[in-house]
Amino acid sequence: MDWIKQLKVRLQEPLPGLDAQAEMLSVTMHKNGRAAAPQKAADNAREAAVMLLLFVKNDEWHTALMQRPETPYPHSRQISFPGGGVESHDVSFEATALRETQEEFGIHPSEVEVLGALTPLYIPVSNYLVYPYVGYMTETPSYTLQPSEVEEVIEIPLREFLAADAIKTTTITTYNDVKLKGVPYFDVQNRVVWGATSMMLNEFMAIAKEIRPFHSK
Repeated sequence: MDWIKQLKVRLQEPLPGLDAQAEMLSVTMHKNGRAAAPQKAADNAREAAVMLLLFVKNDEWHTALMQRPETPYPHSRQISFPGGGVESHDVSFEATALRETQEEFGIHPSEVEVLGALTPLYIPVSNYLVYPYVGYMTETPSYTLQPSEVEEVIEIPLREFLAADAIKTTTITTYNDVKLKGVPYFDVQNRVVWGATSMMLNEFMAIAKEIRPFHSK
């Protein structure tokens, strides 16, 4: 897969980083008409890792997001990548991302080739410093979901994130009833993909645009 080979090489080079992530911050976090950078991690931040999966379905590249169930926690009902907190037996952040993908999606680490990493992102509301990885699957995935963590898997063609009207803004009401105005989000398949997930996706799509088109062969 030439596109995957090019992507793997590109992920080893300097990344778009915080500038690309900041494009998906709420206007309430902008300063003097300019986007603020994502916040630096707190000294006591917990560490986590997520996996952006890539696979071919219907002859085009897709990724898989998940709808979280309703919980009392900050990311209740949000759309996210599979992932979660680092555990003591994880040998690396990459291992955390692979383990969590197996736990939540039922995809064994042997099915995923890790191509590289994106820029770590601190999430103040949950005090997590998240390490995002990009993984490639040679087969369209089948899922065995962890119901306590995953309500639904959402498979989305990469081209949908690049549509002219894919990025919109809205007001988001958070889990604790705080209203955030002017929040950018990806409007894909009538879903609102916002927050940390949209920030990581925006960085990835900035890279993917450099090596378009997304040919599957």
